Amino acid sequence: MAQAAAQPDEILKEAEPPLVFCPLGFERRAFGRFGKLPTITTGPGAAAIHRAFAERDRWPVRNPRLVILLGLAGALDPRIRAGSAVAATRVVLDGSTATSSSLAHRGESLDPSPDDRASPVSVVESNAPAIDAAAKARLRAETGADLVDTESRAFATCASSAGLAWAIVRGVSDGADDALPWEVPGFVDDRGETRIGRVLAAVARRPALLAELASLARASRTAMRNASFLADAHACAPTIELCSSRRPLLLFGGSFDPPHARHATLLAESMRALASPCAIVMPAAINPLKASTPPADPEARLAMCRAAFAAVPTETEGEIRLSRLEIDREGPSYTIDTVRTLLDRVPGTALEQPRAIRFLVGSDAIRSIERWHAWRDLLRIATPAVVVRPPDTRESVERFLAEFAGYSGFADAPSWLLDLAPVDLASTGIRAAAAGGARPDGLSDGVWREITARGLYGFGRAR
Repeated sequence: MAQAAAQPDEILKEAEPPLVFCPLGFERRAFGRFGKLPTITTGPGAAAIHRAFAERDRWPVRNPRLVILLGLAGALDPRIRAGSAVAATRVVLDGSTATSSSLAHRGESLDPSPDDRASPVSVVESNAPAIDAAAKARLRAETGADLVDTESRAFATCASSAGLAWAIVRGVSDGADDALPWEVPGFVDDRGETRIGRVLAAVARRPALLAELASLARASRTAMRNASFLADAHACAPTIELCSSRRPLLLFGGSFDPPHARHATLLAESMRALASPCAIVMPAAINPLKASTPPADPEARLAMCRAAFAAVPTETEGEIRLSRLEIDREGPSYTIDTVRTLLDRVPGTALEQPRAIRFLVGSDAIRSIERWHAWRDLLRIATPAVVVRPPDTRESVERFLAEFAGYSGFADAPSWLLDLAPVDLASTGIRAAAAGGARPDGLSDGVWREITARGLYGFGRAR
């Protein structure tokens, strides 16, 4: 029989939308003309960014799947022209760089120059704008950065500490050889709004300033238009592309015959523990380590998973998907094949980082890991996330993982264990109760409706 064409994953729970941070009111209003994402104005400078993250309970989106710093910056690289927009994927820290977790592999740019930049763009934070060409040249020589702003380091640090995927999109208001009017830094208040009175007073004192400001405004409007489109493009990226080693993709496979309430709460708890932006529920067609096929047919188990995981607690952060990848694939459901297929679907992303894909597994199953197909290859590209299942205890699992680390070569094995409550509910007992004509404990209403409507596990015959 020919293998069925791959079907897209079904999204059971969507992640919350991205949130855009604009230091200046002008930047927020410019984005509002082109983008439709929730936005806040932070005010300029690092202190304002720290304050904005400290007031997270006031954000219009409590748990955004991505935070984007959007605004103007100055170019340090002469190849980046005023009016362009760039996704800065690296932030220069003290002698090192932090890399954006959002689309860092793409390095998209709306730079209208003919130079097609292949290398990632870096940005350095300065306490004050670099006013003239000499200051910009010195800063580039000292840091190697391509852009300068006054918020990037604080933003990257705060977002990472909050466990949020982040991106920085900058419109270029002034080129490396352009000089800013020296009066400009005083034209913005702590809230990011223009001090009109100061602007008018400065123009009155130096009338030539009016022409300089008009030129800067034209470049800034063009830059913010381009930057707004670029920020929107980042926001449209699938949630799975935001996964990385610090915020892994969580793969939850199994027979799910039937999926019970602990499956749902376990997924929610694991996503929180791992700061996972995206989880994929993956019902298996045939478990290679079990002698028989699951009692319920694949379509029934998919329907029950749809009902079970749609009931995951609403406060769960991140996106939850239901995939029929293994159901539609012929033969045994080998995890190594599934992980390789996922990597092929999103090539060149942060999923290729070590520990960027975690697969949720019970302590009973991890004890048989050496019986898994191509288990060494699997552990090189994906990392277990182990939960305790009785009769195991946390102590017994810790001992096993320490011993496994000692002889297998996978020294990180002790870190696989999640600090979660044991999984003390089993599908076997639920099937037996249903066969006896009773509604088992531990099932959501939606799963029970599927069982009764389909007459699964002998329930219909028992009544």
